[in-house]
Amino acid sequence: MKHSNRIKDPSSRRALRKQHLAVACCVALAFPVIASAQQAASSADPSVETLDAVKVTGIRAAIASAVETKNESTSIVEAISAEDIGKLPDVSIADSISRLPGLATQRVDGRSQVINIRGMSEQLAGTLLNGREQVSTGDSRGVEFDQYPAELINAVTVYKTPDATLIGQGLSGTVDLQTIRPLSLDGRRIVFSGQYEDNSFDALGADGDDKGYRASASYVDQFADNTVGIALGVARIDSPFQEKHYKAWWWADMDAVDWGDPAQPGRPANAIALQGSEGWVKSRDLQRDGVLGVVEFKPNDSFHSVLDLYYSKFDQDEVMHGAMWSNDPWAPGGGVSYSDAQTTDYHGYPVVTSGTLNGVRPVIRNDSNQREDKLVSTGWANSFKWGDVYTLKTDLSYSRAEREQSALELYAGRLGGQSIGFNISPTFRFNQYSLPDMADPGAVYLWDPQNWGHDGRLEDSFQKDVIKAGRVELNRLVESSDFLRSFDVGFNYNRRTKEKVATVYFADLPNGRAPVLVDSSLLYSPTSLGFVGMGDILSFNPRGLVNRYYDVYVSESNDDLRKDFIVEETVKTFYAKANLDMDITDTVRLRGNAGVQYIRTEQQSTGFNANNSSVTGSQTLGASYGDILPSLNLVADFGDGWMLRFGAAKVLARPPINYLSADSSASVSTTAPFVWSGSGGNPTLEPYRANNYDLSFEKYFGEGNYVGLAAFYKNLETYIYRQNFPEWDFSAYDPDGQTPISNFGNYSTWANGSGGYMRGLELSGAITGDTFHDALDGFGALLNVSYTESSIDPDGPENGASTDTIPGLSKIVANATVYYEKHGFSARVSQRYRDAYRGEYSSLFGQRQIRYTKSERTMDLQLGYDFPEASMFKGLSVLLQVNNLTNEPFRTEVSESTGTGLLFPEEYTEYGRQYMLGFRYKL
Repeated sequence: MKHSNRIKDPSSRRALRKQHLAVACCVALAFPVIASAQQAASSADPSVETLDAVKVTGIRAAIASAVETKNESTSIVEAISAEDIGKLPDVSIADSISRLPGLATQRVDGRSQVINIRGMSEQLAGTLLNGREQVSTGDSRGVEFDQYPAELINAVTVYKTPDATLIGQGLSGTVDLQTIRPLSLDGRRIVFSGQYEDNSFDALGADGDDKGYRASASYVDQFADNTVGIALGVARIDSPFQEKHYKAWWWADMDAVDWGDPAQPGRPANAIALQGSEGWVKSRDLQRDGVLGVVEFKPNDSFHSVLDLYYSKFDQDEVMHGAMWSNDPWAPGGGVSYSDAQTTDYHGYPVVTSGTLNGVRPVIRNDSNQREDKLVSTGWANSFKWGDVYTLKTDLSYSRAEREQSALELYAGRLGGQSIGFNISPTFRFNQYSLPDMADPGAVYLWDPQNWGHDGRLEDSFQKDVIKAGRVELNRLVESSDFLRSFDVGFNYNRRTKEKVATVYFADLPNGRAPVLVDSSLLYSPTSLGFVGMGDILSFNPRGLVNRYYDVYVSESNDDLRKDFIVEETVKTFYAKANLDMDITDTVRLRGNAGVQYIRTEQQSTGFNANNSSVTGSQTLGASYGDILPSLNLVADFGDGWMLRFGAAKVLARPPINYLSADSSASVSTTAPFVWSGSGGNPTLEPYRANNYDLSFEKYFGEGNYVGLAAFYKNLETYIYRQNFPEWDFSAYDPDGQTPISNFGNYSTWANGSGGYMRGLELSGAITGDTFHDALDGFGALLNVSYTESSIDPDGPENGASTDTIPGLSKIVANATVYYEKHGFSARVSQRYRDAYRGEYSSLFGQRQIRYTKSERTMDLQLGYDFPEASMFKGLSVLLQVNNLTNEPFRTEVSESTGTGLLFPEEYTEYGRQYMLGFRYKL
């Protein structure tokens, strides 16, 4: 039985395929989260006939053109497709991706930046651009999606199950960003767009801005009888982001534990009290320029070549003006006392909620954080066919990311202790404080009120991440088999180098660090912290003051010195895959693939050993290992809209790059018994490894109705924890003049440990209004919800039972979109929800920190109108978008420090609404 004749009656086969495609297209009308149009064209069965009846535009056109890939994919995938060139459903790629079932975005600085797939950290996801692994502008592997303009991305496919030809795959899933292929279009396209942007918070400081813009242009054309195609695109954004921030430092009952001598006059006995606070406003001006170029050449059916280049330059200028203080028993200035303190019962415990703090020395912070990222990704893919059965593919690629960052902070405050009235609550809100006048230029000095040991701090850092890769693959069609359609064999070589260098400076005032008043001509207008009751504060440009008032010198702690590292990886992937397709009966079709990868990894890192704030040596360490990764994907199409998908694979995710650093801080104690101890990275780490199982059951019914239920189970054989090794060999380290009693001691580092399971369910569905009545034609709704749970303790099994979850895991993630599109009008309201989770963020002095992040419910609105073909404004569209419509706050919580088990509010930050009004014009 030949491949082209698997159903005995060809007319019966065509009718059956038409029925399936028609049902799928109806589903597409209500579900815009499927795979891209151009990928569908490349993967679809050539015997499928296009239905002339499907003639829709806008949202529905994107869905209809994408549904066949979803239907015909052998992997379990979720995807989105642009409605037209440069017109993804959202202004942010991360926002669009996070609406897919089982995915969630993590907000950083008020915007969606990284993606968590099925409850796992972004470090465990793979990210590709046109099928090629991408570098990261961050300090590890997690790709920051705000580096990629939505206007230059044509589609995104998320692979939840891998196959053997997917290179750079992640353990949780793989995101493939796809740019346009000019020969996939049927003519010239020229598109211009522009948007005015406004933040609902007025400019929060004299150096802040609440207004910006976005602009883009695309050109696509074909030449030489449609054998040569060119696509060019540019996109620029100048976008304001602002925030109002409040944070409670830590909570404790100072009488519950022997802290030494924690007595503070006036503090209620055995009451939980807040030990420090901060409030600030930040303004960020984000500028990003992106450029895309694609040249496609296909002179005949035997040769196809695509050269593409993507470049972006990302500049962020962030300013912060705020106030903060410590009021614990060890606060500077001789201690803090309370007066008129009142308590409120909170879960059976008294909590100090109002009164006055006396003797506090609040510090006024004026910070400047400047960052420049450059990202380039280029690739050249070629395909050669010969003999009607052989196809040879080659792909050469290069990806590089560079980041230069400079963070400066200067301190000021009134002289002596101050009294601060407070009215706070152990609930999430902006708490209220009453401060003395902190904007008086005759009373607020430059100095170090909190005794941090310096009057300012500057950290400059540079990092570069480079991937050089090459790939060759041979495909062989098999026409004589009843079940084997073709097979692939291939090899991929990937060389990655990531390096980071950071230098820390302290800024001190001259004359023994004597306090200094600022020349009024150098001051901004005071910044208001009225949202937390703190009044106005003294404000200035710290970069304008640092050279005028301060002596700046290098001063680095052990932790600062350990930030410098180089990590190198060489990954060789050999793979083979068999593509299967057979008819079990006249109505049941089984297709899929079975394959295997063999991955050989060699890694090494060079880093410093730091002791007493000086470098005592360096070391280069590494490891090599091999992995065999089998995979299986099967799809049973039962007809009448019923489909069952199954996937099984062994997968891995290499350790976060910063974990692989060879940095260390090791020393011999200066008192008897003179033993070694230390901590650092671990260049010998091996990957996270897991066995994945996926099952997806789908039913397409009626016109535009769809429901799918998916289940997954990931058995992680290993997980990476921070562990202590009491018999670590320190013989290679410099004892720095000390004589240890032994070369062995305790060392704390990252290490592979036992894993656990990740499992979950995902329910997704869509419905169109005309299912109920013709009068509802144009309306539609999209819904998905997922539940995920894990047995993995992120702190390691040696620490006993824990209620902590692994970073990125929200047990419940849900999305809902209601839309209308008809007669040129379109309206869409979307809401994303994610349950509480442990997020991984950049913290104090550039360190990574895990924080307990509360649930979020963000809502976006889009309204648009496309002028009709008969109008004099043909080709023009207008669009109003509102992101974060309900001004959803970012919230974190922290454990009370004396063992009550209570969780208290930590951070409460609002970012305001982002309004965008613009146009799009297509020639």
